[in-house]
Amino acid sequence: MKKKISIYHIVCAVILLIMVIICIYPIVWMFFGSMKDKAEFYTNIWGLPKQIHLDNYIAAWKNADLGRRFINSLIVTLGSMCIMIPVTSCAAYAVARLNFKGKNLIYMYLLLGIMIPAGVLGIPTFTVAMKMGLLNSHFGLMLIYAAQNIAMGMFIMRGFFISLPRELEEAAMIDGCSRFGCFVRIIVPLARAGVATQVIFNGLTIWNDYFMANIMITKDELRTLPLSIANFVGKHSTNYPELFAMLTMATIPVIIVFVLSQKSFIEGVAAGAVKG
Repeated sequence: MKKKISIYHIVCAVILLIMVIICIYPIVWMFFGSMKDKAEFYTNIWGLPKQIHLDNYIAAWKNADLGRRFINSLIVTLGSMCIMIPVTSCAAYAVARLNFKGKNLIYMYLLLGIMIPAGVLGIPTFTVAMKMGLLNSHFGLMLIYAAQNIAMGMFIMRGFFISLPRELEEAAMIDGCSRFGCFVRIIVPLARAGVATQVIFNGLTIWNDYFMANIMITKDELRTLPLSIANFVGKHSTNYPELFAMLTMATIPVIIVFVLSQKSFIEGVAAGAVKG
C-alpha cells in the first residue's frame, strides 16, 4: 500500500511539474527575449541572451507611451472595482440573508450573466453606449466592466454571506445596530476574502481586457494597456525585443498582485464554490 501511494505521489508530482513548466516557460522566454537585440533574437530565439539590452525597455516605454497607458488602465480597473464591489456585496447580502418573494428567481436570473460571452454583447453594448454618450469615456468603460462582472462577484460574495452565522447580526441588532450597520461593520469585514477574490479575479480580467476597450475607446490618449500593445504590434511588428519588453512590463503588475494575494484568492474561490 505504501509503495502504491509513493508511486501515485511521484506521478502526481511529475504531472504538476510538467504543468508548471508549461505555464512558466512562456513568461521566462518572453523575459529573456526582451533583453536581446534584433539580430540575436532571430539567431538565438530559444537560448539565454548573450548580452543584456535594457534599452529595449526604455524604447518600448517611450514608443508606446506606456506611462499614460498604465494610468488609463489603472483608472479604469480601480474605478470599475469601486462600482462593482459595493453593488455585488449589497446584492449578494440581500439574496443570502433576506427573505422576500422571488429571491431565488432573481438569483438565478443574475447568474445567467456568467453564461453569456462578452463577445455576444459587444454590438448591443456599443449601441446603448453610443446613445447614452458613453463612447470614448473611461467612466463609460467602468460602467460596462462593472456590469459584466456583477454576476460572478455576487456568486462569490453570496457563498461567504451564507456561511456566516446569523447570531452575529442578531447580537449586533440587540445592541442597537441597524441592519445596514451590521452589514458594513460586521458582515463585510468577515467576508474580506471574498472581496479580495473579486479584486483579483475580476480586477485582472478588467486589466487584461481588449475586446470591450477596443469597442468603446478610439481616442489615442484614452487607450488602455491592451490597446496600446495591439497598436504596437501593428506599428512595430518586426521589433520583437521591444514588444517582449512591453509585454513584460505589462505582466509584472499582474504577477505581483497575484503573488501577494494568492492566499486570499484560493480561500475565496474555495469558499465560494463549497459554501455557495
